[in-house]
Amino acid sequence: MSNTINDRQTLPYGDRAALTNFADDVLPSLQLDDGLFCFDRTWADPTLRGSSVRYSIMVLLGLTRRASHGSPVSIDIEALHRRIHRERTHLGVGDLGLLLWADTRLGDPVAAQTLALLERRALAPGALADLVGMEIGWLTCGAVAGHAAGLRAGAVVVAAIDELQRRESSSPLFRHSAAHNRRAGLPNFATQVYTLLALTELARHELDSTALARAVRLADLLVELQRPDGGWPWLFNADRGSVVEPYEIYSVHQDAMAPMALLALDDVLGEVRYRPAVLEGLRWCFGQNELSFNFYDVQLGFAHRSIRRRRASARLDLWANAALGTTVSGRPRLDVGGREINPTCRPYHLGWILEAWSR
Repeated sequence: MSNTINDRQTLPYGDRAALTNFADDVLPSLQLDDGLFCFDRTWADPTLRGSSVRYSIMVLLGLTRRASHGSPVSIDIEALHRRIHRERTHLGVGDLGLLLWADTRLGDPVAAQTLALLERRALAPGALADLVGMEIGWLTCGAVAGHAAGLRAGAVVVAAIDELQRRESSSPLFRHSAAHNRRAGLPNFATQVYTLLALTELARHELDSTALARAVRLADLLVELQRPDGGWPWLFNADRGSVVEPYEIYSVHQDAMAPMALLALDDVLGEVRYRPAVLEGLRWCFGQNELSFNFYDVQLGFAHRSIRRRRASARLDLWANAALGTTVSGRPRLDVGGREINPTCRPYHLGWILEAWSR
């Protein structure tokens, strides 16, 4: 085992197979005895903390993607799928969207039951208004997957399209929620990237004639706002189309979520328009970042989570820059304290690496 965080065997940049094999190899160490995946663990302590059905579904999606391309997987996909379905009735709209996506990819008839539950919950009055942007993205991806699989998912697709339209801003960015408050206008990167993926899938299946143009405008602005070192910033002002607070900068955004969405959009466009930005973002995880830190510990089987502001200044910077971001234009005004590595690892990160790069 590595003795210090900088004394580690790390992955080389540019070897896609090494990255996906690493992700698959690490996943068993994050699975609980009951078959679900944990919430996270720390670098210094192998104890698995918490349990997450959501993360388990994301892992399932990544594993099914890897298996569909002929690569071996370290987890029993069918057993994981069955275990997740034992929790189905407790899931919210966004997580049901993820599960429907996985059900249809597996070609499992249980998808009809997932869709029925999703439809009841998503179409209830006011059910979508308070959901954050990433959940609407998952809902949309699941509904589109259901439609593409031949299920009668049309009502959910229409509801998702309508909700995405309600979250548009005066820039290509999307609002964090449909609420009329200050926080709704300060979306995070997750809202943007899952919305981008949702628009891309709507365009792929020709379910919304405006989706492709909106996806391109959103992707173009995100690339414009990408940091010089390839990092994807965290918090935005939607109406101004600007960055409010860059930190934390998450490795899962760099090596998985941004590639998932941007490479999917390239695929729909039939271009390689966004691949340079994807590769710049990926290099960030391999040491092209302000701390020259490689995020992958091969020996320990660990993918570090982020670069963040040091704890003493993190909340001060976040609150101040968020407040300034709603009242003044330009770059964040407060930047105190140093940066540090967030030494935690979450299983969905590994699942999304498999989803992004199993090709």
